Amino acid sequence: MIDWFRGEIPFLHDPLPAGRVLSIESDGEIEWEAPKKLTARGSHESSIKIRSHGGDGNGFATSLMIDGNLAKFLQGHNVFGSRDLNKLVFQAFQNIYWSHIQHFDGWSSPELTEQKILRGDYLVKMLDVNQLYDLGNDASVESWLHAAEMRARTRSGRATRERGTVYLAKNSRRWAFKFYNKKRELLARGKSHQLPEQLQGAGLDDYVDGKLRAELRLMSLELKDLGITHGYHVTEARLASLFNDYIGRIDMNTQVTLIDNKLLELPRTVQATHQLWKQGASLSQLLTPPTFYRHRRILLESGIDISVPPASLDHSNVVPLIRVIEAKPVEIPQWAYDKKLIVV
Repeated sequence: MIDWFRGEIPFLHDPLPAGRVLSIESDGEIEWEAPKKLTARGSHESSIKIRSHGGDGNGFATSLMIDGNLAKFLQGHNVFGSRDLNKLVFQAFQNIYWSHIQHFDGWSSPELTEQKILRGDYLVKMLDVNQLYDLGNDASVESWLHAAEMRARTRSGRATRERGTVYLAKNSRRWAFKFYNKKRELLARGKSHQLPEQLQGAGLDDYVDGKLRAELRLMSLELKDLGITHGYHVTEARLASLFNDYIGRIDMNTQVTLIDNKLLELPRTVQATHQLWKQGASLSQLLTPPTFYRHRRILLESGIDISVPPASLDHSNVVPLIRVIEAKPVEIPQWAYDKKLIVV
């Protein structure tokens, strides 16, 4: 899905009444001035920033700058969404026009601008492309993030982790990747990530359980080098290809242990014992006799006898980091369309 977008739409209109930012020299001379950004409200009180830009010499601005999360602006959430950038920008422009621009005296017709947008005739200056991967449970997502933090790297350096998010090339002026636990993001404190009250209980909360979010950000310098300057350069096929290409630039050869759901259903006191047994450890030597027999009794209720070695050692849950990302991404569920939780 497309998340954050920064771009410029050619559109003749009265400058938005947002005020101006000034840079004043020590002698009182104005070094430069520019229009301030205005907040445009969208679905479920989400918002993006807009700003009038340029001038035609007659008091009209010549373009509209947009900077924000299109998915949240149009849907109220960014759990899943569309990769059709032209349609997203088109719908965002319609919302902005009717709520902020039509009340002023600009004489440009929105229909002509809307036709240009659908053709992709607008500037693209930054783009976020996201994908969700199903790791089965929260513990496996955290295990993957921990392994990525320790070992993943790009040519510009190793990964860093901040507030649960793993970053690659975080300070690059060209491109960056980040990975995080989508469920924990929705549960984080602060309104910027939490679901709007109207969307809570709609199924999104449960859907993100065990989901890893991978997010690619392409900045202006990188987009230019890729030959992506306008919306007509951004097709869904091109985005999928770029996403896979940049994932391939991350060295993720280390392994990660994905946690079995059956293991999570066991009492915490015996989870480690069960895991060691699956790996072929001699539990009678590692545990005291009382602990061994107590854990054996609990596990027997699930049909597991730790006094007998497993038929074969189980390493199926130990996989390379990259295998998780190479797996088929999560599809958007049909109920999301039925409940109109996604803009198409």
